[in-house]
Amino acid sequence: MEEKTLKLIPTIGMETHIELKTDSKMFCSCRVEDSASPNVNLCPTCLGLPGALPVPNKRAIEMITLISVSLNCEITQKGMFHRKNYFYPDLPKNYQISQFDFPIGTGGSLQIIVDNQFSDIEIERVHMEEDTGKSVHAGGGRIDTAEYTLLDFNRSGIPLVEIVTKPVIKTAKQAVAYIEELRQLVIDVDISHAKLELGNLRFDANISVANENDNELGVKVEIKNMNSLKSLERAINHEINRQSKLLEKNERIIQETRHWDEKQEKTISMRTKEGSADYRYFSDPDIPNMNLSEEFIEEAVKGIPELPKARRERYIYLGLALDESNHIAKSKKWVRDLFEDVHIHRTNVRSAYLWTTGELLGQLRKMNVSSKPDHLNGKNFGELISLVDEDKISSSIGKEILAELIEKDLSPVEYATSNNLIQEIDEDYTIDLIVQVLDAQEEIIKRIRNGEDKLISFLVGETMKKATSSLNPALVRELIVKKIM
Repeated sequence: MEEKTLKLIPTIGMETHIELKTDSKMFCSCRVEDSASPNVNLCPTCLGLPGALPVPNKRAIEMITLISVSLNCEITQKGMFHRKNYFYPDLPKNYQISQFDFPIGTGGSLQIIVDNQFSDIEIERVHMEEDTGKSVHAGGGRIDTAEYTLLDFNRSGIPLVEIVTKPVIKTAKQAVAYIEELRQLVIDVDISHAKLELGNLRFDANISVANENDNELGVKVEIKNMNSLKSLERAINHEINRQSKLLEKNERIIQETRHWDEKQEKTISMRTKEGSADYRYFSDPDIPNMNLSEEFIEEAVKGIPELPKARRERYIYLGLALDESNHIAKSKKWVRDLFEDVHIHRTNVRSAYLWTTGELLGQLRKMNVSSKPDHLNGKNFGELISLVDEDKISSSIGKEILAELIEKDLSPVEYATSNNLIQEIDEDYTIDLIVQVLDAQEEIIKRIRNGEDKLISFLVGETMKKATSSLNPALVRELIVKKIM
């Protein structure tokens, strides 16, 4: 009897660091800003100099409370800050102020959508910590190829929220969807710019692979240096494949931290993976214990906006499909606002969606414009969409008018009327024109009847030329087919 091959099951957990957009750093009054000049926003606390004492940033604690509630977490009202001890050149005091056994948020969840299916990703913890400095590896960009390394401490001490999932993610696509949803959430609750290219949002993936009959998860490997969603998906798929091949050959997987090499498109071993005991956590003696009262929590979350999940459900109720609702829910705020403004002035929600997310954004990209002009609103944009939906103008004419509308404040109806763009809808008049064209095109008609359907477009064009006003090409085509078939 052949031995049955066991199926290998991957398991993924995500750790995401989110830079908060506070005015000052987590434990001092130094400014938080994206500066091209290194080491300008510094003080003795940032540099860990002797005698410098940290003072917690109240606004940062309000922000982490807000995101914890938005993630359906339980709030730890009595907590503390800890010292996470390790040595690295960009950490001058040799420890990072973080949280260990009393994170602010625990036991939450975040709904994602993959392939039109809902999933709830369980959140294990949400905790606060300070960012480290930045190592700039000159001459190669990476530590192993650098000629020398420079240190920039502008980032040192910026407040970070770390959000850790439980190991429940099964595919790279789910991991990407989770980061997309989380990014939109922190933008909506206005706690971070969440720009991946600026490092406002950074993520690591913990990946293990095990046989389907195993009672425990496989050996965990952490992947770092993924700076885009595309990199995240590629790195996870590569690492699952790497571990699966080792297991198939009965080779041991080492618990370690690996680096994603974008050029080689593979993970490379960096160091043996540390456990929590290696960091020798203990409560920071310079910072008093926290006590988040009910009043503090209520104040922190009182302005909580509509979250992506609720917005998605509302769009589905309006009549959009799930994938459309998910897309518009994650669009920029001005796109969502315009879509809703258009819908207020119209009843066809799908037309509002398609023109807003499709044609408008496409034309703005071609014009290298990042947002709509102030004069374009739901009223005049909705008026344009109505002209197309009601077959008063063709879709191609609608696109031409949209280009004009982007450039100048105008009424689409008045513009279409004054430029003789309103389509003729007199069917008798249209049939008379078609008969004139068909009488002169007997050979073309024979070829169409013999299967050359493309020539129908020629007859449509000839009919449009004869008209003294604009015709509806769809109607012309329909009437021609009725006449000759």
